[in-house]
Amino acid sequence: MSLVLLQPTRLPLRDRDLPVTQGSPAPLLLARRMAAGPAATDLLDRLRALPSPPSGTEQPEAADKARSYVYDDRLREYDAYFGVVRAGRHTDGVFARSLLIAYRSLLEEGLGAGTRLSWADWSSLCSALRTMICLSTGVDARPAAVPEPPLLRWHLDPLRRWRVGHHVFFALTQCVIVALQSFQSALEEADMAAARRNLRLATRLLQASAAAFVFTAEFSANQYHGGVRQSMEAPFVTDGFSGLLSPDHQYLVRLFARLRPALRGLPAELAADHRAFARALGTVYDSHKYVCRRFGGDTGPSLRTSDTTGLPAVSVLHALKLARTRIVGRT
Repeated sequence: MSLVLLQPTRLPLRDRDLPVTQGSPAPLLLARRMAAGPAATDLLDRLRALPSPPSGTEQPEAADKARSYVYDDRLREYDAYFGVVRAGRHTDGVFARSLLIAYRSLLEEGLGAGTRLSWADWSSLCSALRTMICLSTGVDARPAAVPEPPLLRWHLDPLRRWRVGHHVFFALTQCVIVALQSFQSALEEADMAAARRNLRLATRLLQASAAAFVFTAEFSANQYHGGVRQSMEAPFVTDGFSGLLSPDHQYLVRLFARLRPALRGLPAELAADHRAFARALGTVYDSHKYVCRRFGGDTGPSLRTSDTTGLPAVSVLHALKLARTRIVGRT
């Protein structure tokens, strides 16, 4: 199970640059059919019919000094563990395809193995992906029912759920990057309506990301320690393997820092939306802390800090939450 993603430095800077062209007929046609609101089983059948991306994916650039982003061996190892291949250019609707495939994987896993997510969280997750699929193909989204999953089955495959959940989270993180870059562009163009729209979209995507965190880890602590965690330790990967090595996460954190002056200088008309965005970011970290606590992270160290600080993983995550929400907050 693999996923082709754009390098974060190649993601569109404006939402109006998102839609694929007629040169990418497969994702465009499928998104149009999705926008019509098919039934759950029909939707999944259509998503399964999505052709594989062309072979010969371009080699991405190793660095983008202007954005302090370097795609080094550690980031490559992280991508390889999760079956992610990076494309260097936004060709053949790569962004739209990644969303369609992530949504397909989410539905296959959720409808097949079930979930304990609340209906509100599951709906938020599915609706956010569907909205971005329609945006990325220039299709108007019509109101549509969200496929309803069964209750979680305990015999799910934890490694598959781990990978599927991360694929969904990666796709959503790229969507947050696009929304925030579009927000920044709108501010620079003094287009307050577009700025508000994209800031609200980023908030919605962060809320979906929080749900994706919980979905990703819906298995027992024994399954985590007996298989999933071991696969992220030597000799399978280099010591210090961590979600901090996600290329999209690294880029997003740097984007927060670049946006800091703009966020602190927002006009009063965007103050409420700004507060909602900061709260949504905090919710993502709270979901991560919840998952970590379920697997013993309230007392044990994370993969990255096991041989350094020795701090409990939840404490590290809480410190990150405070630091990141302070960056995007008003003070």
